Amino acid sequence: MGATKNLARYVQEKAINLSAMSRTTGIPYSALYDSLANKKRERPLSMDEAIIICKFLGVNPMDFAEEKTK
Repeated sequence: MGATKNLARYVQEKAINLSAMSRTTGIPYSALYDSLANKKRERPLSMDEAIIICKFLGVNPMDFAEEKTK
């Protein structure tokens, strides 16, 4: 779940408001909270959710992907 954790770290560092993100993206607040802020529950983002969130943030989704080692 590296990409979700990386995206969560970015959202927390930038102090992004999850309520505003939810209203703009249409992703339920509870899903955003459980994926990006709730340390007790690790809910991975779906690919669609991650892309929508990255569009909202104006960032490239590949910036949050884990690099594979050969």
